[in-house]
Formats: sequence, structure tokens, C-alpha cells
Amino acid sequence: MRTLAALFASVPLALALSLSVGVGEAHAQTEAWSEPDTKGQGSRYALDKFGFRAGAEYRANLLYVNPVALNSESNRRVSWIEHRLRLDVGVDYLDKVRLYASADMLDGVLWGDNGTLAGGPKPNFGTNVNARSPNVTAPCVGLSGPDPLNADHYGYTLCSQEQIRFRKAYGDVVLPIGLLRVGRQAANSGTGIQAADGDGRPNRFGFSRQGNLVDRVLFATKPLEAFKPKEERDTSENRGLILALAYDRWVTDSVQLFADDVQQFDVAVRYLAPRLGPARDVFLGGYYVHRWDDANSSSINSFGLKANARFGDFHVTAEGAMNVGSTREIAVANSYITNDPVVDQQILQGGARAVVRYDKPKFTAYLEFDYASGDADPNNRTPLTQFLFAEDANVGLLLFEHVLAFQTARIAAAGTELLTRLGAPSFPSDSVYNRGAFTNAIALFPQFDIRPIRGLTLRGGVLFAFTAAPAVDPINSLLARDGNTIEDDLVNFSGGKPGNYWGTELDGRISYRYLDHFLFDLEGAVLFPGDALRDEDDGAVRSVLLQGRTTFFF
Repeated sequence: MRTLAALFASVPLALALSLSVGVGEAHAQTEAWSEPDTKGQGSRYALDKFGFRAGAEYRANLLYVNPVALNSESNRRVSWIEHRLRLDVGVDYLDKVRLYASADMLDGVLWGDNGTLAGGPKPNFGTNVNARSPNVTAPCVGLSGPDPLNADHYGYTLCSQEQIRFRKAYGDVVLPIGLLRVGRQAANSGTGIQAADGDGRPNRFGFSRQGNLVDRVLFATKPLEAFKPKEERDTSENRGLILALAYDRWVTDSVQLFADDVQQFDVAVRYLAPRLGPARDVFLGGYYVHRWDDANSSSINSFGLKANARFGDFHVTAEGAMNVGSTREIAVANSYITNDPVVDQQILQGGARAVVRYDKPKFTAYLEFDYASGDADPNNRTPLTQFLFAEDANVGLLLFEHVLAFQTARIAAAGTELLTRLGAPSFPSDSVYNRGAFTNAIALFPQFDIRPIRGLTLRGGVLFAFTAAPAVDPINSLLARDGNTIEDDLVNFSGGKPGNYWGTELDGRISYRYLDHFLFDLEGAVLFPGDALRDEDDGAVRSVLLQGRTTFFF
């Protein structure tokens, strides 16, 4: 089989566990919510029995948000320019034994010589006016005030950044019965609701970062072909039924202990057909995942289905996922705050995404629906029900990507500091930080594209985002609990009462592609906040984002 692959993932996020699996690395089908786009590791160049593939991308992005904190006079505006260079390489023997690697360089690194001499990171030069070369720093949310237990004393600061980060390093071997892949690889192919490969430029708004990665042993095969005569067997990657099995190692804390290892077993099936009746580019996929560890009595099962097809000018994709099981890891950590009994908490999380788009040469009409379950009760006795999309499965430009990310990052930082001082064995507070992902929401996102000339796309959309459950800050709500019930103590991430509407966001994008190797994007967004973002004084101001980006890719 040629380049047959199936990729699986499961990303535990403590308070909001998230698991995912996907199948197919190089199938022709593209989700309706993704932009058709070339990726790294393109054409194979042969030299005798050896082959070589390579891909490269350099991105420079300018961001301006005002304000990023909707309820504060401090931490108002943020603006920066950042780099990223990605290099993908592959080498093979007869296209049957292959090695691949992918690395990001200067990922998120700020332009200029940045930092503070008295602290860290330090700039290269002692005076700004004398700067003659840049250093390697990145923006991050950190302590900017005197009280590390107060979320309001956290804001954007500077952190040291890696000059080079290896994303992938794995080997493939094409066996007579299928494909074996071993190493660090993309957790999912394409952009799924629970995992995204982070490759290429698939997002309709914004851009991808690292993607979801996993250390895995994978085997994929086409089991029905074994029953056919040799001359009728189909070994292609874009037709027929494909079965994949994988083992993932997510955590190895102590190499002398086995109980603290977090492991996972994955099974996935996909069916692809270029045509099936009136439908084209048909993709039907399903998966089952089991994750476990003994130290925290964790046992989690994940199920998912995905379907994609084209009917004339219509393109339809739908995906749904459920995570069920139990763990006591969250209850153990939270007991240090509440002194509640440690129990095995049930996990019941769900998410879905569906898109219908109508494509013509000059325009596209697009309608998106997104759902991610929420959790309105942080007590140990209630199930863990908050679902997070993959961080690179962007829904809008501003609300989830920046405003909610900034607020939850500050809450998570203060909560982690508290648990550290109390001696907790793990930090579920870290997962309050949504990292820009869509979560606890029901969203409707109509969009419209116009392509007046070749290479130019004008796009606009309106995001209506409701909460799936009342928006609750789990850490400060637990700290405020003053009795057996918590309902009267619940607060949102801004300190106000839990609300039911995140807000309305207007998004726009102007995109110009030149010679299929250069892309210029200018994006803007306006957020009108709802009650889920209001503080105790019922205040939340409108926010604006502007973003400009150049991308060179081969």
C-alpha cells in the first residue's frame, strides 16, 4: 500500500478531558470547514532507489487586540509581531521504508530584542536605543503584580522560547499486509473537533500552530482486499475500507513505576469512495479509544463518527464525539482546596461540528454549527462534562482565541499557584485555560465568500455563541463555597454571575494568494460581549482585533 495511514489522538485536559482519533493522512477529501490547501512533504523526488520530500513555510503575523481584558482598566491593549519557520523533510527507500521529520523554528518568537534586565528573559543589550540584534522571546501570560494568588495580577509578559522545536519524527514501513508507523506523529489527519494535525493553512479564520502530536505505534491495513484475487486488489489510499490499530504512550512519569503510566489503545475504521451514487468524495469514519492509568483509577472511552460528501455544488461534513468513563485525579487535587472526600468522578462529554457550504467559482455560502458541552458545577460529586475542541480547530478570531483565552489563562495561573502551595499532586487548574479552543458553547456561524478576481477572497461572517452550560469559573467558585451547596457562590471568569450568552462576533478576512506560494491575509473582528463575560458590576466592553499576515510556502 502506498502512504496508507491512520492517526489517533487523546488529549487529557484534566478538568475537561478530551480524546480524539482520526483516520487517513493523505486522503483527497477535505472537511467542509477547512480550506483546500497544499501541505508540507509534497512531491517525491527520486534518486536511484531513494526518494526525497520536503516542505517549507515562513509566517510573519502582526496582531492587535483592544481590549483583551473586557472588565479591567489594566491589561487593555496587546500588540506584537511574531515569526514561525516550519521545515518538513522525508527520505525513503523504494517508497517502502520512510523517515519523516517536522520542526518549527522561532515559533511565536517576537520581533526585536525583548525582555527585562532585572528579571527574565533578558535582552541582548542593556539599552533599547543600542539594540543591534534580536533575541528569542515570546508573549505569555504570567505574574505582573504582587499577588500570585490573585488572577487580576496576571497579564501578558515575556517568556523564553525554544529556537527549534521538533514536532514529528517517525518511520514508516510498507509491509505486504499494511503500513506500520512508529514514532512521534500527528494525532489526527486534517482538522477534527478533538485533534488537528496543525499542517498547512486550513482555517477559514486565523491560523494553525503546532497541532496535536502523539508518541504512537500504528498499524493500518485494508482487510477486505485479502479476500480478493491478487489482480483485483486495491491498495490505494483513497478508496475502500481501511482498518487501523494503535498503541499510544501519553505519560511516563517514573521509569521505575508502571502505575503512573498513561496508555491508550485505539481502533478506527474508515471508508472512502470517489463516487457513491450522487455523492462524490465520500468519507465515512468511526473510532473507539480506551485510555487508562492505575495511579488515578482512570478509565476513559471515546467514540466518534465523521462523514463527508459532495453533492453537486454542495459540500457537507459532520463530526460528533463522546467521552465517557471515570477518574479520581481531578477530585484528589481539588480536595486540597475543598477538603471534600475523594471520589471517582464520572466523565460525560460531547462535541459536534457540522458545515454545509455552497461553492461557485465567484462565491461561497457557508453555514457552520458547533457544539461543546460545558460544566456548571465544579464539585467533586458531579461528573466532568466540559468538552474542548482541538486548539487549531478555530471558531472565530477573537472570542475564544483571545478574550476567553486570556481570562482563563489568568485564572489557571493563580489556581496552579494555589495548588502548588497546598502540595497537590497534580494541577487540574491548568486546564481551565482553554488555549484558544472552542468550549462550553453552542454556536451558529454563517459566512459568505466573494472571489472577484483570481487569487483574491473577501470573507465575512457573524458568530453567535451561546453557552452550553452557564459559564462558571471552577476555581474561584470552589473557593467562594460557604456551605453544602455552591449554586449561590458560582461566578464566571470575570467575577460576575454565570451567564448564558458569550457574545456576537463579526469576522472579516481579505486573502490574496500569489503564484500559489505566497499568501497575504488581513483579518478583523469585533466582539459584542454577552452576559457570560460580564463582571460583578455587569460590565464588559466591546473588543476589536486586527491581524495582518504574510506566508511563504513550498
